[in-house]
Amino acid sequence: MKIAIAGFGALGARVGVMLQSAGHDVTGIDGWAAHISAINTKGLTVTEDDGSSKKFFIPVMTPKEVTGEFDLVILLTKTPQLNRMLTDIQPLIAKQTQLLVLSNGLGNVEVMAKHVSSQQIIAGVTLWTSDLVQPGEIHVTGTGSIKLQAIDHADITAVVTALNEAGLNAEVSDNVVEAIWHKAGINSVLNPLTVLLDANIAEFGTAGNGMDLALNILDEIKQVGDVAGVNVDVNSILSDLSNLLKPENAGNHYPSMYQDIQAGKRTEIDFLNGYFAKLGRENHIATPFNALVTRLIHAKEDIERVKLAKQQETFEI
Repeated sequence: MKIAIAGFGALGARVGVMLQSAGHDVTGIDGWAAHISAINTKGLTVTEDDGSSKKFFIPVMTPKEVTGEFDLVILLTKTPQLNRMLTDIQPLIAKQTQLLVLSNGLGNVEVMAKHVSSQQIIAGVTLWTSDLVQPGEIHVTGTGSIKLQAIDHADITAVVTALNEAGLNAEVSDNVVEAIWHKAGINSVLNPLTVLLDANIAEFGTAGNGMDLALNILDEIKQVGDVAGVNVDVNSILSDLSNLLKPENAGNHYPSMYQDIQAGKRTEIDFLNGYFAKLGRENHIATPFNALVTRLIHAKEDIERVKLAKQQETFEI
């Protein structure tokens, strides 16, 4: 298949490498100039947990540089930038192009529906992880899976086959919305709490009250899920969290929000804890933990952005 990956950061690059290795024609789309330049000039370096590394050569371009049409576009851009990305890549989307969204957070399908027909939309959720070491280099750890569902009963056999040829462990779900909320629950625990505790996933697991904090957050998500008609299985999420703490799974991983904070970027917190807090306000449900976590992450964004700005200043004496 001819596949574009829109959002070629840490996870997009890992997925791209796996698809290319399975024989698919992969193009990366991103807006980070240093990352694009590093990959196009020196290749993409993928480092494993054992320290071994390998280079891969995948063309990566800005949205306006890419030409042609694609069989599949995998969307891994951050949810706040999704609308802009879809606008920019509109010329690449033909009537037969299918779009699979794997971005974290909620509300992605609604954004996609403004740009393409429902027949083209595939909603998905993934537990694959990856860390961005520096422009042009990623560190991969553990394994993962993908659950996906065609929004309007389109035939997605070819997409599932392509993903599984690449070892991405794709599975068709008949209720991907529930799976997306499940993943959002995981992310609403691990993403902000690893930032606030300055820890990777395994280190978070050593916090004596870590799972108590997780339960506080998840109980609120379940309450707003009940109102929204989505079943949130808290025990199942806690079980998955426990598995992710193991180094052989994702324990050594720093979630994307942690990486964004370190890079001075705005996070997707408003589409995770902030989204649940907003639903709570709209439905008169108290969500103090999700609301507080959201405010703390926004404060952390501001602090880190000011620190980085000061580091980059030059002074003439």
